[in-house]
Order: sequence, then structure tokens, then C-alpha cells
Amino acid sequence: MTRVVELPAKGRLIVGTDLQGNVADFERLESAFREATAEDPDGATLVVTGDLVHGPEIPLEHWPEYLGSYFEADSARVLEKAEALAEAFPGRVHYLLGNHEHAHVGGPVVSKFFADEAERLERLMGPQRSAFVRAWLLRWPLVAYAPSCGLLFVHGAPNARIRSADDIESAPLSPGPSEGLVDEVIAQLLWARTASTSRARAFLRAIDPSLKVAVYGHDVAREGYAIDREPLLCLSTSFGCFDGDKLYLDWNLRDRVSSAADLAARGLRPLRPEAEPVYRLAAAMSGT
Repeated sequence: MTRVVELPAKGRLIVGTDLQGNVADFERLESAFREATAEDPDGATLVVTGDLVHGPEIPLEHWPEYLGSYFEADSARVLEKAEALAEAFPGRVHYLLGNHEHAHVGGPVVSKFFADEAERLERLMGPQRSAFVRAWLLRWPLVAYAPSCGLLFVHGAPNARIRSADDIESAPLSPGPSEGLVDEVIAQLLWARTASTSRARAFLRAIDPSLKVAVYGHDVAREGYAIDREPLLCLSTSFGCFDGDKLYLDWNLRDRVSSAADLAARGLRPLRPEAEPVYRLAAAMSGT
């Protein structure tokens, strides 16, 4: 098992974030990946930056607007589809561990829509399937990077202080019996919502000096993406967004990126182009 995965140097790259049990959005992202695989002679690679699981199970009449477009989460089904896709395209599909997956393999309890999200999902899946899923999640990497184009992918913002990829490879997923605290590197990789420019660039250099931009999820960018500062791009493909605002990344792995702004301008695509944006449209009309 490696926790830091180097991506191919050619072909198309499809990237999505934070599906949190949304089966329909996973299917849209899968379709984009399959289409890219068929269209590019060098094939395609898919990266999902964690939090495939743990979404709302709320009746439509009680659905709050802040959660975006209505859906009924089915995390067990998303995991089944994710597993099948990875088996169909060995070495071309990479799911990164998010803080919600971490809750199944030694991480802290996550309370979002249920008091213990991992317990809720494992109860739905049953003991045999749950044991398989936990073993599978332990093999998920924490970071993926593509030196050919200068991109790095992680669940949370790249705020961890590291000297090299070895610091990530050696970080324990489960807290030790004495301290009971999550390892600092793991905590930052899975929970950080932003990072300073200097900290982010130091992280990129520690992984590979050629890297220019870090793409992550974890937070909700209502317009589909946010650039708080270079070299950070927070991407929202599904959870917490209205359908018309959901974005994914489609990039040629041979094409060098210069900045997060460059990546946003040339690489972001609507997950549901048939739907009208809500937040992006409002931002455009206000001139922001």
C-alpha cells in the first residue's frame, strides 16, 4: 500500500470531490471518466478526493436550502459502484481517503446527519460487507500527484508540515493507546479547510518540486470552486451545491498548469450542464 500515488504522465485526468452518498452524481462523474477514456488514445485517470460516504437521509419536505439540490444518500450503493469502477479500470481509478472514510478505519467519530456516521453505514451494510469495506479503505491513498502537469490532490487543504512523502507514508491512521489523538499530519490532510500560500507551496515542494497547484475538497464551495489564495483550488463536485453549480476537473496530463486561476479557467466543467447555476449565476450578475 502506498499513501502517495503518482499519476500517469499522459491521457485525460478527471477529478471530483465529496460525493457523500450521492449515487446520481457518482454516475455523472463515472460517465465523464468513461467518455474521456474512450476519447483519448492514452486513456483517462479518475481521482476522487475522498468523502464518498455519509450523506443526508432527509425527506424532501424537511430539506434545508443550505444543502443544495435534494438527494437521498445511499453510501453503500456509492461504495459498490466505486468498487466496480476501480475493478473495471485497474490502476486508473484512485479514491483518496477523506475524514468520513477515516471514521471507519481508526479516525474520530464523524457526526453530521447521525451521531455516528460510520456506525450508521456499517449497520446498513452488515458485518461481512463492513469488514470488507474497512480493509479496502485502509488501502486508499491520502495524496495523488501528477508531476507531468504540476497538480496535486488531497482531501483537505495541504496544510501539513512535511519534509517529504515519507512523512505521509509513515503517519499512523489510528491514534496510539496512550495519547488518543489523531496524528497531526493525518489530521491536517483530512480536516484542514485552507492553508497559507507559504505552507501550501512548501507541501507541494516536499512531494515534488515541479508541482504548482493543490486541488482539494472537504469544504463546500457554493459556486463549485473557490480560490482563497494561490496555489489552492477548493473544488465542489456534489455535496452542498445546487446541481447547476457542481463542477469537476477535466485536464490533459501533458498540459502544464501555471496557477490555480489558470486551472479554474481551463479545466473546470459542469457536472450537470443541463441545470442552471444558482450561486455562480448570482455572483456573475453581481460582478463578483
